[in-house]
Amino acid sequence: MKYSRSNKEIIVITGAGQGIGKEIAKNLDHKYDVLLISKSLNCKKTSEEILKKDLKLVNCSRIIKYLKLDLEKNFDFTKIEKKINFKEYHKIHLILCAGIVDQYREGYKYTSNWKKVFNINLFSNIYLINSFLKFYNKKQKQKQNKIIVFSGGGAASSFKKFPIYSASKTALVRTVENYSEILSKRNISIFAIAPGAVKTKMLLKVQKIAKVQTKSKVEDVVKFINKCLQINTNSFNGKLVHIKDDLSKISKNKNKNYLKLRRIQ
Repeated sequence: MKYSRSNKEIIVITGAGQGIGKEIAKNLDHKYDVLLISKSLNCKKTSEEILKKDLKLVNCSRIIKYLKLDLEKNFDFTKIEKKINFKEYHKIHLILCAGIVDQYREGYKYTSNWKKVFNINLFSNIYLINSFLKFYNKKQKQKQNKIIVFSGGGAASSFKKFPIYSASKTALVRTVENYSEILSKRNISIFAIAPGAVKTKMLLKVQKIAKVQTKSKVEDVVKFINKCLQINTNSFNGKLVHIKDDLSKISKNKNKNYLKLRRIQ
């Protein structure tokens, strides 16, 4: 099926060079245009894999672009705008997967390590969210745009082996909770996801330092994301949800005090 530019949706994915971000990008419905962002040029390889897959589809016409961008450092948002004309789209979704754990044992003793982890896990997300707000205009008022951030178990409980990671993910969840109060009025649903321990390069690094009990399959994460993109997510707007949660049982509490650090059903 060929989609016209006027009713297209685009998804911006960070951390798309490897791991969860890469797999999500490769398995999205082909109705979405995609912009892949990664620190390395692996996102180029991801885009090539998607395009190769698209060649097998009939009348598939979509935009797949990539951008090498170091989220640890201050970056110019115009680099992103030059890649895509976001004003063309009725829906713009953000899937923010980029993240790192503490760089080495007892790294918490050094401020530079806290800055590095927080820049990627928290501040880059805040900057991107704020930068994209200008595209959520009146034309999109009746169309739900989604901002999905990856938090993980670090926000649900403390990780003594990875204190900086845990602190940054906790701050990210609280950020999402506060943003939800503001963005819901603009028909933007923002929520955090705990994917469980998925076999990625990051997990392999974690396992060298600490035991990981719970494991999830990357295909389950992809399936969960695709489901979230297809449904109205107001019921868990601002919350931290796990990919194994029954989304139909998560009810929206209208009380302003409903925001909890840990996910609730």
